[in-house]
Amino acid sequence: YLEGGLAAATNAGTIALDRWTGPNTSNYVPRAVYNDPNQNIRISSHYVENGSYMRMKLLTLGYTLPASLLSTLHTQRVRVYVSAQNLFTVTKYTGFDPELGNQGNSLGVDRGIYPQARVFLAGVNLGF
Repeated sequence: YLEGGLAAATNAGTIALDRWTGPNTSNYVPRAVYNDPNQNIRISSHYVENGSYMRMKLLTLGYTLPASLLSTLHTQRVRVYVSAQNLFTVTKYTGFDPELGNQGNSLGVDRGIYPQARVFLAGVNLGF
């Protein structure tokens, strides 16, 4: 959206290394200029890319202990489990996260929102 921060007073992304810096240089990434007086970031198909992805959103593995072991534990049910959220994402999308949020009328616009966290959980379910 803002081409790696080249038009704002922010840290620029690595895409800034391929910016236009004069004759015979890249013309894919516009030149870096504060406030973008030339409107290089105006709405354009230049910023459209394939956002297809495949994500392992949730994986849970669990084991319920057999009844023969439960009498020594004085429980009716014991289940142990491990779980992972957002384990991996396969995509050619160059932004942080292809599963974009939506703000107002900006559906599908990548505003550099922090990607979804990878979460690991482990637990025990007990039934008495």
